[in-house]
Amino acid sequence: MYKIGICDDDKILCSVLEEQICELSKETGIKAEVEVWYSGESIQNDLKKGTELDLLFLDIELVRKNGIAVGNFIRGEMENMQTHIVYISSKESYAMQLFKVQPLDFLIKPISAENIREVLIRSVKQKSSADACFEYRKGKSVFRVPVRDIAYFMSMDKKIIIVKKDGKEEFYGKLKDIAKTLPADFLMIHQSYIINQAYVREYSYEMVKMTDGENLNISKPYRKETRSKIIQHQKANMSDGTV
Repeated sequence: MYKIGICDDDKILCSVLEEQICELSKETGIKAEVEVWYSGESIQNDLKKGTELDLLFLDIELVRKNGIAVGNFIRGEMENMQTHIVYISSKESYAMQLFKVQPLDFLIKPISAENIREVLIRSVKQKSSADACFEYRKGKSVFRVPVRDIAYFMSMDKKIIIVKKDGKEEFYGKLKDIAKTLPADFLMIHQSYIINQAYVREYSYEMVKMTDGENLNISKPYRKETRSKIIQHQKANMSDGTV
């Protein structure tokens, strides 16, 4: 069951959006369950209690706690990078404020059924590809780690440390060999670091700050490429095309 949330203080829009999602669910064969909230405070309370969502349509202009604050709460306090957030707004002037939240898309009201259909299909496709695993050998055993759980790889002496959202693992290997096996969202920024762009909280020309608060240096040979790829990654996530 694909769990979809809608958070908007416009009850009529919520009703229309919920109806569109239910119709598209039947049409596409995607089994969806929809839950609606009318304020940022109410959805935050339920998320704290354990509510999990695959996809969230989130209004930016909520009356008290706005959508940007809710998005920062999901990514920061909840450390949740898995829920796809689609911002909805009547204005186009928010793009630069949304970088830290890393939304899947940004839709301008009124929202068409075609927009909803495209976002739903793209979200499902990205979730499916995120089910891939990274494999490594330790002694005679082979271990598998879901790619979506890996924030970055760090090389220290001859060891590779996998930094995950919930801990660390280590094994012996070479970072450059690992880089060849990873999906496009992973990026080598230093001879000692490979990052998952989904876990980048902010970046500058010389450094990236990860969601765990760690600052990782970007070495000179990788700076131009890193900047270009992070910008491309953001544009891809905000575009209308599938990834």
